Amino acid sequence: MTKSQHNRWMTIINGNHLIFRKSNDLEGLAGKYDVLEFERHQYTPYQINKVSKLIRLNLTHDLLSEEIKNKYPINHPRWKNPFFGFCVPATFVLLYLIDTNNLEPMRGVDSEGEGHWWLRDKLSQKIYDLTFDQFENCKKRQSVYKTGIPSGYFGSGEMPDSKFFSLIQKIQPNSKRWTTDLLSIYRDFGFKTKLKVMERQNKNA
Repeated sequence: MTKSQHNRWMTIINGNHLIFRKSNDLEGLAGKYDVLEFERHQYTPYQINKVSKLIRLNLTHDLLSEEIKNKYPINHPRWKNPFFGFCVPATFVLLYLIDTNNLEPMRGVDSEGEGHWWLRDKLSQKIYDLTFDQFENCKKRQSVYKTGIPSGYFGSGEMPDSKFFSLIQKIQPNSKRWTTDLLSIYRDFGFKTKLKVMERQNKNA
């Protein structure tokens, strides 16, 4: 894993924050793109607390990844832990919604090798873990934090998941989401250079 480069999928047009992702599996840059116009918040204790509460209130079963649902049957004891399986959408949506470069996503593993994600302030080292209560006690949580390393999202080129967009829409009902094509991404959003760089990096990976 490498340090997060999530900003490569974000831009500002006429003062509006936009994030985009490819919405098909075509190779290269061709195809349709999913675009979301949303609001970002200042990096202050008040806004972090406000946004974190909204995220936690909107973590629903449809936001769980297919991988985690297939890995753990419905009767697995892990599902008894509050917010288990939600660390990825919670962490990255908080990262997108807070307007700062001081936060970085961290990934660690528990004693059974299961991954866990949270945000960390690069300067103060303060931890923002929206699904902390999935751990039975502070000792187990701290043991996971000790394994943490700065990590970028594991989507192709760190492209955000569509579930992240859905969660943002739940939190911000007035956000706008639409599908567009590559020409519009180039012409309207100024992403041509950024996309070309990402394509080269993906080919060289």
